[in-house]
Amino acid sequence: MQISGEIVVKRMQGLAESGYWFESAWDEGCPSPRDPDQIEFTWEDHRYMLRHRELPTIYVSEPYDLDGEDFGEMAKLVGDGWDVRIMLHKSLWNPGSTIPIWMSREVDFCRSETG
Repeated sequence: MQISGEIVVKRMQGLAESGYWFESAWDEGCPSPRDPDQIEFTWEDHRYMLRHRELPTIYVSEPYDLDGEDFGEMAKLVGDGWDVRIMLHKSLWNPGSTIPIWMSREVDFCRSETG
């Protein structure tokens, strides 16, 4: 677990250097169709937000696995105007075990990627 903790610290530092900060819950603007405090999609696990003063909020969910139905739900979000990306190298919850899914409106993930 020591290495995993060091990876998370490095990733959090990279996010902070890029102007992002971490919030541990989703807000009303979340991609889930219900109340942000309720789980809607089966792949919603370890949810948090990455905020930035100038860029749209990135909603993150880090499930341990995904299946075909999960990808179908993500495709519906894309159809509703969400940018949905699987960012394997960006896990903050449990690097190497969870699958970070970043969801946002109008964000350039290439510009906002950090260590």
